[in-house]
Amino acid sequence: MTVKVEVGKQYFSGDLKQLEKLKKKIIEELKGEILITPKVELVEPDSIPKGEGKAVRVIDNRKE
Repeated sequence: MTVKVEVGKQYFSGDLKQLEKLKKKIIEELKGEILITPKVELVEPDSIPKGEGKAVRVIDNRKE
């Protein structure tokens, strides 16, 4: 499972240690809630398309 997380522009200041720390924190928080370890991808703000009405930002990429 890959979880894309939009983070504020202040996190893209060039400090890779700060990004890695944030990523690890998100992974641990999700793991505590869903009981599996997801792959987390940090992305820039507004890079995930927003749908109108109900959320359509969940994409199932499993192979059949």
